[in-house]
Amino acid sequence: MTTKLTVRSTILLSIFIASLGSNSILVADDSPISSTGIVTDNSPAAIAAAKERGTATATKDIKAGTLRVLYFGKPWSVGKPLVDDATGYRVQILAGCDVTATFVAEVEAYNNAVRAFHAKNASATTHK
Repeated sequence: MTTKLTVRSTILLSIFIASLGSNSILVADDSPISSTGIVTDNSPAAIAAAKERGTATATKDIKAGTLRVLYFGKPWSVGKPLVDDATGYRVQILAGCDVTATFVAEVEAYNNAVRAFHAKNASATTHK
């Protein structure tokens, strides 16, 4: 019974991964966001620090040619490629809906910096 479940689970996982296509970002990429769900300090100073970290991390990623948009929230639509509609950059899913204010601030600052870069450099951008 256990072997059948393992084989079945492996097959289902393989089908799921294949259905995501080449734009899939599973666990292979580490999260660039340092704020986690464990953070309990949602003070204005902690939020400001999270925004600074998000912007700094995005700047570092942009310089390295790692262009991506970070996502959290409701589950991604089945069959929809993991590509940001506004930029064409790949999407990396970080978390579900249960996140902290510092996490949200860091992700939003990261994405704002990436999208600002895209708006300024759209014609010269290559995706990595």
